[in-house]
Amino acid sequence: MKNFLSICSIFLCLFAFAQDTQKGDLLSIVSYEKLSVVPDSSFKDFPKAFQDMAKTHKNPPTYYDLFFNNTEALYKKVDKKAEPHQDEMNTGNIQMKVTKVDVSSSTEMYKNYKTKITIDSRKILDKEFLVSEDLRKIDWELVNETKKIGSFECKKAQAKIGDELVEAWYTPNIPTMAGPSIYWGLPGLIVEVKTKSLYFIATEIKENIQGKIEIPTKGKKVSKEDFQKLAKERLDEMIKDKPTFRVVNE
Repeated sequence: MKNFLSICSIFLCLFAFAQDTQKGDLLSIVSYEKLSVVPDSSFKDFPKAFQDMAKTHKNPPTYYDLFFNNTEALYKKVDKKAEPHQDEMNTGNIQMKVTKVDVSSSTEMYKNYKTKITIDSRKILDKEFLVSEDLRKIDWELVNETKKIGSFECKKAQAKIGDELVEAWYTPNIPTMAGPSIYWGLPGLIVEVKTKSLYFIATEIKENIQGKIEIPTKGKKVSKEDFQKLAKERLDEMIKDKPTFRVVNE
């Protein structure tokens, strides 16, 4: 009888350990659409009719998935459309073709909320880099406003990041600090973000998915300062060689 109880005790311990391990491997996935707006200054030297039309012109969205658990998150680009692409805008006698080229873009962004470290996998055209730095704290101001986004009741927050005012909507129903791109640190999943030139919106949320978050490892390790210098040099070269290109640096 004692042997039987011992075996049962061992079995229960192993079962409990398996359950804990399984819980530790659970994560959630949020899909986002990101829309960019062409800044007015991009067309300041063009006729007013062209400037007015450029303001209403919309770029196609880019898509990202956010994987997160209690301590870390990975924001990963999803390739749904081929790039670069060419837009055509015309009004009256004015016609211009603008080609969008990503000189520098983030393909994966990893955040660890315990160690306060972020690792950004970035590209300068076809060359890959890993940029590691301290996780930047955002001083959010919680605003007493609510609205419904999809099936979630969301609350508003705002913050000044650099010279830009950022508006975010988060849902306390999903308790996490995670959010799209560089945005994080609210008491609930960030569902929507608006800036002067960017708009992020969550389109789908899947919870309790079996899996692990992988830290980006592909690319040359560089400091943020060195990467910015390399990106600027390449951007200046492209503007010089192709002045009709609209260069995008995400």
